[in-house]
Amino acid sequence: MLWSSIPSSWKRSKRSSCGFMKKCIAAIDGANRLFARVSGLCVAAAALLIIAEIASRVVFSQSLQVTDEYTGYLMAVSSFLGLGYVGQTHGHIRMDLIDLLREKYPAFIRACRIWAYGLMLVFAGYLTCAGWRLFYQSYVYGSKSMQISETPLVIPQLFIPIGAAVLFLQYLCNMYKYCSGQSDK
Repeated sequence: MLWSSIPSSWKRSKRSSCGFMKKCIAAIDGANRLFARVSGLCVAAAALLIIAEIASRVVFSQSLQVTDEYTGYLMAVSSFLGLGYVGQTHGHIRMDLIDLLREKYPAFIRACRIWAYGLMLVFAGYLTCAGWRLFYQSYVYGSKSMQISETPLVIPQLFIPIGAAVLFLQYLCNMYKYCSGQSDK
């Protein structure tokens, strides 16, 4: 009914913007899959580092001195880079019990989901800004680790705003898909 009253130039732009959104979503999904692989590699590298520490202590009676520190960095990087992928696959903790009420109160459930996505966007946006501020201050002041390696803290802290920004973009995609009817989650 209203569609016929919309000028045809607007209809074409809606179709092209839909194509643009599909390309954006595909790019964000691809980035999330890449970061998930890097996240897995970080966990594997941490495991190898721990095995090397154990072997070094057994064989040479010497510690590598950096295992605790670098394993912590690798786990933090893994966690932040994996956030977007977990959001993409809907792997975060959710209250799926509310889904039992979907048939009885569909409008309420829809409003709750949109509200929840809004809160997640605010949180991920704040985390991105706070992570950037932390990274930037470490960069400006040249902060280094207090451990024996004196690692520049900008290296591990760079992944905080990157991971949080990808999480923000993924929640934006999830909200778009949900509001446009492309997903029920």
